[in-house]
Amino acid sequence: MINLSKQVLNRRMWNAKSYKKVVNGTLTAIHNMGLLSQDKNTIDVGAAAGLLSTFFAKNSKEVYCYEPSPSFPQTQKIEKKFKNVIAFNCAVGNHTGQTEFWVDDRRLSQNGFLNPGWGQKTEVHTVKLDDQDHHDVGFVKIDTEGTELDVLRGMESTLTRDHPSFMIEIWDKNCKYPLRNIFEYMFNNDYATYWYHIKKKKIMYCRTVDQAVKDVSIEGYPHDADFIFVHHSRILQDYTRCLIRPVTG
Repeated sequence: MINLSKQVLNRRMWNAKSYKKVVNGTLTAIHNMGLLSQDKNTIDVGAAAGLLSTFFAKNSKEVYCYEPSPSFPQTQKIEKKFKNVIAFNCAVGNHTGQTEFWVDDRRLSQNGFLNPGWGQKTEVHTVKLDDQDHHDVGFVKIDTEGTELDVLRGMESTLTRDHPSFMIEIWDKNCKYPLRNIFEYMFNNDYATYWYHIKKKKIMYCRTVDQAVKDVSIEGYPHDADFIFVHHSRILQDYTRCLIRPVTG
């Protein structure tokens, strides 16, 4: 049984200020790149309070949200608000079954399969996306605190069939695998790598794996640790030349 204070639980709640901040980040790039479609479904792995899911719901056909932590009641609120959102109270990886899981009892932000050095240990039900019967997937967001590559390996059939675009959190703290592994995986599956320079309001392109790995650790994390991946068959323009227009929500 996980016991969290009200103060900690309140750190992961939907509010207009947080939503505006999220939309003005990498979601602005994704919108300007045209990576979301009302004709395609979106998967949100690590939905938390549903900030990104809210944006996805407004710009996708259906949204499938996955959240195993005590933040799930917030995810459910998004499900109730939008008719095209379905929430799953489970984790996502490359296997199915019960798995040891750590809940960040300080901020509810570093919840995941990896022990961050603090928090409370529990068990969660874990699934592979390939077993979830999702179809026409156009976009996938993955934020699992260091095990994002496992999520990708658990959806290889979906990736090969639909070639969805991705927004994946990749940073240089508490990672299960070397940073270059996830970039190599995407490069090997014919994906191009981008990130959005939040301050310069410019989309950056990583020509090589080495460049992508180097960009992860740029001082100040101007990308907010979010990287964008687009399959080469779906690239319609030079995204680095996109005129970035503000996104209102």
